Amino acid sequence: MPTGIVSVLPPLIAIIIAWATKQIIPALLTGLLVGSFLVDPGFITGIAKMVEYIEATFLDQANLDVLLFLYVFSGFVGLLKMSGGIKGFARWIEKITESKKGTLLALWATELVTFLDCAYRVVATGMIFRPLVDKRGISREKLAFMLNNSASPVVALVPIATTFVGFMVGTVAAGLNIAGLNRSPYITFLQSIPFNFFSITSILVVILSIIFNFNFKKMRELEGEEFSKNNETFGQINQQPLVDMEMGDMGQKSSQKREGRIYNLIIPILLLLPLSLYMMWWTGKDGAESFSKALINADSSRAMFLALVITTFTAAVIYLLQGFSLSELTDNFFKQANKIIHTIAILAVAWPIADVTNDLGLPQLITRTLGNNLPGLFVPVIIFLLTSLVAYFIGSSWGTFALLMPITIPLAAITGGSVNMAIGAVFAGGTFGDVTSPLSGMTVMAAGAAEADHMKYVEAQMPYNLTAFVLAVILFLIFPFLI
Repeated sequence: MPTGIVSVLPPLIAIIIAWATKQIIPALLTGLLVGSFLVDPGFITGIAKMVEYIEATFLDQANLDVLLFLYVFSGFVGLLKMSGGIKGFARWIEKITESKKGTLLALWATELVTFLDCAYRVVATGMIFRPLVDKRGISREKLAFMLNNSASPVVALVPIATTFVGFMVGTVAAGLNIAGLNRSPYITFLQSIPFNFFSITSILVVILSIIFNFNFKKMRELEGEEFSKNNETFGQINQQPLVDMEMGDMGQKSSQKREGRIYNLIIPILLLLPLSLYMMWWTGKDGAESFSKALINADSSRAMFLALVITTFTAAVIYLLQGFSLSELTDNFFKQANKIIHTIAILAVAWPIADVTNDLGLPQLITRTLGNNLPGLFVPVIIFLLTSLVAYFIGSSWGTFALLMPITIPLAAITGGSVNMAIGAVFAGGTFGDVTSPLSGMTVMAAGAAEADHMKYVEAQMPYNLTAFVLAVILFLIFPFLI
């Protein structure tokens, strides 16, 4: 079996194909197939090895917990949509805001109940605020910008009860395994959060632009345009899209059951947050002398999955008692859950790439080359720049995390750089691509939820995100000298 320089071929091939085709799954499959042939040469034996790598992903309990978490969480989001809490929340928001600034700050305040999932954040909040921003004279492109930049950058910083957590911890675990570091993946992820500088700077840039009413040229032009058509039809769209687009046409009787029940959104979320922490303690309490040590020992992927299952079941019982039918719950759960299958497929072929690069000797290659030549102080900024570039061209933060984390952690460990900061740099770069790239699913989703012109929105948000990007680069250059 060849080793050494060939160990970079699987992720390198995957990145090149992803850039060229904008298709992350075929790119990952190709990289995995090439790596499998290198490990076990031969047409049949190579394919068999690839299947073996993929099967190992599903046979690993921690991996399976993450995949199940993603699927059930997506179904849980479907139940929240069905229950109608969003409609009551929308009415309350309109009562407490009277200006552009107030409306946009209220949009950010809804983060407290929509931070669980990026897609849910964008779609649900977009449907709540779209009629309201029309009434306030705010451009749809600015709404799309606010939606997207309050999604991934925020969710990536939240350490519990989000769809990102399981995936991010999983990629960290893969990188730690390749680097041979005996550390808790979840605790390491927690320690990396303060170094996700792009998420932090992008949030600050957006909030300050709201407070001081500052707009770059393209956004200022869009804000100056007339919205007479939207204002004329506001009365017609004010309520109907909140029901039709979010819930679907489920009949007048079902619509009446959903009137103003804001607690259908609040109660499950308020249950999930403390329950996640409790289950973390519960899975790690054996032999632990304190709560903090229990968290360190916790089986994080299992804990979050158990908390989610309990919360989903509780929410379903509440909705059944309110008169929702079992068929409504089942249909909405699986309709939404099945939307995450593509992401699960990405994980199923991305995780094995970490295994095949390890089998081909990537850690040894890094030791012989980069480890001896690259100053550890500059590893975080180089990783951030590389990750941002990859994420922008392939349009997938999760794909970028999965591709580069297995390389980043060994590189930081070998060069003596900060492993936590390097991990933060990967998450920061991936988030940059998520909110900036025109190919990103989140930019497409944000434009769609806001009913904005996609390319006008992409052009208008670019100066804000580039400002945050430059600030993040400066921080990645400075902080290695301070810690």
